[in-house]
Amino acid sequence: MSKFKRQNLHSDAILTSDWHLREHTPQCRIDDYWSIQENKVDFIFDLARKNQCPIFLAGDMGHKPRWSCRLLEWFISKAVDENINIFAIPGQHDLVNHRLDLWEQSGIGVLQAAEAINLCGFDKFPIIIEFDNFCLNAFPYGVGIQHIKPNISKPQIAITHEMIIKDRKLWPGQKAPKGNSILKKYTEFSIVHSGDNHNPFVAEYEERKLVNPGSLMRMTADQENHRPRVYLWYAKSNEVVPVYLPIEQGVITREHIEAAEDRSNRYDSFMARVREDVEIQLSYKDNVGRYFERFSTELPVKEKVQGAMV
Repeated sequence: MSKFKRQNLHSDAILTSDWHLREHTPQCRIDDYWSIQENKVDFIFDLARKNQCPIFLAGDMGHKPRWSCRLLEWFISKAVDENINIFAIPGQHDLVNHRLDLWEQSGIGVLQAAEAINLCGFDKFPIIIEFDNFCLNAFPYGVGIQHIKPNISKPQIAITHEMIIKDRKLWPGQKAPKGNSILKKYTEFSIVHSGDNHNPFVAEYEERKLVNPGSLMRMTADQENHRPRVYLWYAKSNEVVPVYLPIEQGVITREHIEAAEDRSNRYDSFMARVREDVEIQLSYKDNVGRYFERFSTELPVKEKVQGAMV
């Protein structure tokens, strides 16, 4: 266990997840995605400076395990700041082949080496980090939340990267625990901070909370109405307050989806015509008959061919 000193804070931490930082623009975006992404990060960093509190990031900081040099330089130059303290766990998008033991080969491994972030949840790093007012318990992707022997004098926060839902399944057949069931099972935690589910929600049970901040950016067409946010957490009262990040309207398109649907419809139409033609034209006897109608053929040859088809 390590001790992390802090100053008097307005809030105790900023809860966020699923930044999916990337260099290239998602198909659905028609704006300057790089600038918008930078603005979001700057907004959170300014919020951290204002509140003099750490940032807790519940996995998937990057969209891919290996970051480009441009992306690394950009983020390190911003994050290596005495007033910015990021405590992050890896999500599956952060890890080469989704393997926790390969974390050093990833972009977040470089960020850790550059002291741009505090990577939590490995043997080389403390899993439990003690702050003045609370303890942070880190459970990275593939580990899952585990029971602990809590320091009863301080609130305990668990940070995890696993799919947790609020109440309804996100797709048919999905297997994922609900927020309330997690709170009922792990009663030692005042708050559970989860990532992976890009849909934000807060679940409560007996004055304890599970906070899933959702994705930082709108990366798919179905996120057009998504409101990116972070949460300010106050350890003493266990209160969480959403802070919505500024967004612009009209920057998401469905053209790539509509184009794909159009291609799919044309393909289906083509295959339907082929199936109809196959039923008529791919009869061997019919095709032979049509050949004889089109081309003059000696009678003995016709008879031999027709006899072979009997």
